[in-house]
Amino acid sequence: MDNEHSKNSEFYKNCTEYFEFLRKNGSSDYDFEDEYYFTMPAISNH
Repeated sequence: MDNEHSKNSEFYKNCTEYFEFLRKNGSSDYDFEDEYYFTMPAISNH
């Protein structure tokens, strides 16, 4: 379970960095954002 938590934390960190990158560049990736917000609750419940 520790390894799974580590992977989830890494995923969250990477997504946060990606969203920050998009914000700084004035870009958007709506397909990824939709997938992220759909997936994140399932990941967070473990």
